[in-house]
Amino acid sequence: VREFEERLAEASDRAHALAFCNATSALIAGMKASGIGGGDEVIVPSFTHSADPNSVAAAGATPAFADVDEGSLCLSVETIGRALTERTKAILFVSLYGNVSRLEDIVMYAREHSLLLINDCAPALYGSYKGRSIASYGDFSVLSFFADKTITTGEGGMLLSDDTALIEESSIYKHDGRRERGHDLIERVGYNFRMTEMQAAIGVAQLGRIDEFIARKKENQEAYVERLTDLPEVSVFRFNPESDPVPHRTLIFVPEAAPLIEHMTSNGIGVRTTFMPMHSQPCYQTGEVFPVTEKLHSTGVCLPSAPALTVDQIDFICHTIRSFYASRGTAC
Repeated sequence: VREFEERLAEASDRAHALAFCNATSALIAGMKASGIGGGDEVIVPSFTHSADPNSVAAAGATPAFADVDEGSLCLSVETIGRALTERTKAILFVSLYGNVSRLEDIVMYAREHSLLLINDCAPALYGSYKGRSIASYGDFSVLSFFADKTITTGEGGMLLSDDTALIEESSIYKHDGRRERGHDLIERVGYNFRMTEMQAAIGVAQLGRIDEFIARKKENQEAYVERLTDLPEVSVFRFNPESDPVPHRTLIFVPEAAPLIEHMTSNGIGVRTTFMPMHSQPCYQTGEVFPVTEKLHSTGVCLPSAPALTVDQIDFICHTIRSFYASRGTAC
């Protein structure tokens, strides 16, 4: 675990890294260590994974949902500003699918409004923005090593920060309220959020193949762009040109996602929709309207993008998309 932490801190341009059983637990511990709790609001995009608002709630605070910028799929200063209240304590920025918006503007906005900036860059390992690691932004950031991430330990996460006190406090929450395993003094009501040595060993081994994984993810993205650019019904999502991303997934936007997904699935291709808006999930149901988020969900499709994909498989996927629109008389 120590080796894995050291390797990821260096890769992310961070002073410290602390391994967790998953990225959700890293978010919870980091927020509690930052003093976020009852009475506080944390601005979080509605267009995200449930782990983000759920971790805010688990820390005792209230998720305040915001719309996203359509071009980046991420929070922007404008969307953050519309969600800001006197109870806002932090911004939870999400590097959705490995992409970012103008991070320097969001850093400045958080500083000007005395807000904590949390960076959920779970799928953005080894991605950079303006020559700087995406994971280096924010008071703390988190990475995920779930099965579909750039490297995987099956389950697993990492909290990264330059703040020594935040890391030490997070470690207490991680280790059942103790500063470290083997200590008997319970200083906080904590959790067992540890990563196992076996998981970390897999992570270290995966780092030995990181160049291969990154190259294949980028090649997959470009292969889809080359094969689908001329199809008028399909827009392949382009990542921020000021960044050097490692694409988490290849996204396309089409007039209606549901019928295409049904067609692809019936042909044995594992595609999925984009994230269902969190503000409309049964456990939240805020009644708010976020038009960009709702549009992205109804029109977005995530294509297979694993490093193990072959050229023939990508050809088949793209042929199946083209045949769907050809059958509707809208493409040849």
